[in-house]
Amino acid sequence: MILALIRLMRLYYSLPLAAGFIVILSYFTGGNLTPILDKMLLSFLALFSIISAGYVLNDVCDVEIDKINCPNRMLAAGKLRRKTALIWSIAFFALGLVFGGFCNLLFFLAIAAIAGLLIFYDIFSKRMGVFKDIIVAVLMTSLYPLVLALTEPAQTPRLNVLFIHPVWLFLSSLGYEMLKDIRDVKGDRKINGERLIYCKDNRFLLMAQAFVIAGSLVTLLPFFLGYCRHVYLAASIGAIILAMFSTFNKPAMAIRYIYIEIFLITAGSMTDLLVFGP
Repeated sequence: MILALIRLMRLYYSLPLAAGFIVILSYFTGGNLTPILDKMLLSFLALFSIISAGYVLNDVCDVEIDKINCPNRMLAAGKLRRKTALIWSIAFFALGLVFGGFCNLLFFLAIAAIAGLLIFYDIFSKRMGVFKDIIVAVLMTSLYPLVLALTEPAQTPRLNVLFIHPVWLFLSSLGYEMLKDIRDVKGDRKINGERLIYCKDNRFLLMAQAFVIAGSLVTLLPFFLGYCRHVYLAASIGAIILAMFSTFNKPAMAIRYIYIEIFLITAGSMTDLLVFGP
């Protein structure tokens, strides 16, 4: 059961996303995390728990669709009971709120709002059409304003990156989710009928690709505006190349390139800060 639960938590998403919040926090504080080490750890655990809970709940809600699109997933394959997964999801949501409450009241309210939107998405996403992709992009981008609820900003040039990167992450996440819609259209249409016909429109694919490429190009701005240095530039160029490659692949493979692109920008941002300082 433990292995099945770990797979439901999507550690390859939940851990990098929670770690990405630490990178954002590092830019927000000018790299000086020492005064808030306790809050940093608690906020990481809170976010990791909430994200993990969301992924488990998503599988609970989408088990019938997953039997068509992803039959090897734990619930779809019958390796874990749906009720058991739901209980674990509730437990993770509660744990995330507890950790968030130990940070401060404002952070608790912010993480609770994110948890609420995540629950709403998991339950109703298949009825929203393309708007569900926008909600995912908003949830991803919410990591940036979340730092405001945790601590005060340090006035360094690095802080300006946090006004640029939300645009990159929103566009990249939006394109990523649109490509996932195209990949999963078979199971979604069988369960939800013709409401997902927009996924079969070639313009929908072109829009998704355009969002991904536009997002990758935005990552150049922090370097050319003087907020980041050459390590970051190398990551940005790599991200643009990956975004371009994604357009020449089917959606199932394209989303892997976008995943690596987001990871590369996150890692490059942190490395640039460690090498060159605030």
